Amino acid sequence: MRSFLKSAAQVAVAVAALAGAGGATAAPYPDEPQMRAAIAQAADLVRAEGLEVQALDAIKEGVRQPLMAAGIHLASGVCRIYFNTRPEDGLTQFFASLDESDMPVWLAAIAVHEASHCIEQREAYVRLRFEKVLPAHIMRGDMNVQGYSSVVKSGAVETWGEALADIASVLYLKKVQPERWTHFAHGIATMRENLARKWPQHDTSAWLRNMIAANPDIGGESVFEAAFELRRRFRPQ
Repeated sequence: MRSFLKSAAQVAVAVAALAGAGGATAAPYPDEPQMRAAIAQAADLVRAEGLEVQALDAIKEGVRQPLMAAGIHLASGVCRIYFNTRPEDGLTQFFASLDESDMPVWLAAIAVHEASHCIEQREAYVRLRFEKVLPAHIMRGDMNVQGYSSVVKSGAVETWGEALADIASVLYLKKVQPERWTHFAHGIATMRENLARKWPQHDTSAWLRNMIAANPDIGGESVFEAAFELRRRFRPQ
């Protein structure tokens, strides 16, 4: 299972970086309907990829990750996105700093990030497209599920996976907020940079800065398929 944000503190920094100055109307802590609505937005994109999404209450399911986490359930082939509505220290004030009207956009972008992990897991564990999900320097001709799983568990591709999810999230923002997407994207990149010392494996800022500078036009292409290609194109040298 993957999680967009590792702790309450990281959530606070992330949203603050994206939001900038406080909005006119403070946002309350997101509730279950807001979380489910955000996941539904991501589910529309995922369904177009032939993958169903199931929204689950993290507290009821015993998942302790804050805000959202996701993973594909291999037996059913369903992308399970867990949402956590339990207020945590740092999060309540943090969400209060947002403009309430922007909350659906933030939450949907996070849900798209989570869904990206399911898409990548399906490509690896179900479709066995290891050349698509692994960087060239790790890919072997005899790669199989066990080998891929070992690579993932080693942490060697953690940043690689986070880059895919962050790129997909930014592409989603580019589609739904075409006039403001660079502001959001720079915010995500800045958040990743600021937290690099604590969570270096999640520092995708170099990918995002390259992508922002190039301003790629993906047209009507799937944000997930485009993210696979752009992850390779904008990989830091």
